[in-house]
Amino acid sequence: MGMFNYPRRGFLKGLGAAGAAVMAGGRVQSALAQEASRAEGRRSGPSRAIRGADFPAEHFVIRHEPIKWPKNARIAVCWVVNFECYSDTSDSFDIPHKDYSSKAAFRRLVNLFGKHDIKADWYTNGLIATRYPDTLKELAQLGHGLVGHNFANNVSMVNATEAQEHELIKRTLDDMERASGGVRPLGWFGSGGAGTAKTFELLADEGVIWTSDYASDDVPYLVPAGSKKLVLVPYMREANDTQTYGTNRHPPSALLQRFKDQFDVLYAEGEHYPQMLFLSMHAWLTGHPSGRKELEATIEYAKSFPDVWLTTETDIAKWWIDQKYS
Repeated sequence: MGMFNYPRRGFLKGLGAAGAAVMAGGRVQSALAQEASRAEGRRSGPSRAIRGADFPAEHFVIRHEPIKWPKNARIAVCWVVNFECYSDTSDSFDIPHKDYSSKAAFRRLVNLFGKHDIKADWYTNGLIATRYPDTLKELAQLGHGLVGHNFANNVSMVNATEAQEHELIKRTLDDMERASGGVRPLGWFGSGGAGTAKTFELLADEGVIWTSDYASDDVPYLVPAGSKKLVLVPYMREANDTQTYGTNRHPPSALLQRFKDQFDVLYAEGEHYPQMLFLSMHAWLTGHPSGRKELEATIEYAKSFPDVWLTTETDIAKWWIDQKYS
């Protein structure tokens, strides 16, 4: 049986022969307990979190020469949906709280993006591929970007062994590819943005071409990933729903104001130094009715300006590679 098989009867049933083996012989509870512990990446010994000494030299290079976007756009703008769920070993409150993402919030956000012909990046926990596979199939059919976001949001990469980390990455990407009908994610964002010194290499080995794990610049740059390279598309925390109004209890309108402030400065700078901005949201938060109005306003605001590239991070990464930017 695999290291991260799902710890619940319905999920085990979906695993076919492997699941049946676990169910046999009255060993269900002990097997589930073992799998639950492994699924959260618990291990003895120090954390494998990336350290300052592990960062490649490319991370510390400062870009001076401006880049160009398609059609000489001043700014590239993306909408990012953190599409999250928690494993069965988490607190019982966390599971239904985050499952709002895949139910009411999913339909509300998909309809809104469709209304404005926007393709968003969906940072997806792999567990959604088993719990809500139809959502990934629909996103793929609509042309949205599917991005790996770890197996579950309460799973820690930095507390896993290297073998466990590899299996987490592979399992997430494989399950998403299967559920979506054949679309394998080309991008990755670790849960909490956390990773190890081996993460990029393991991602590249599984066909990933970009990651958003660092929030260290306004435009992308290349980072080594073993014998390959990944496009680092920096995660933007400033225009982010949880940090703007979720935990601070400001009204959702604060998100719109933060987006406008970011956009206005970057758009002005983009006349001479093209920039990038994305609004990062969580389906379980901005997917509620109170968030929809402000989210739509961010789309309308960005679309009201000329020379704006409304895109996805995967298309940004492909453009970066095609232009042979460093």
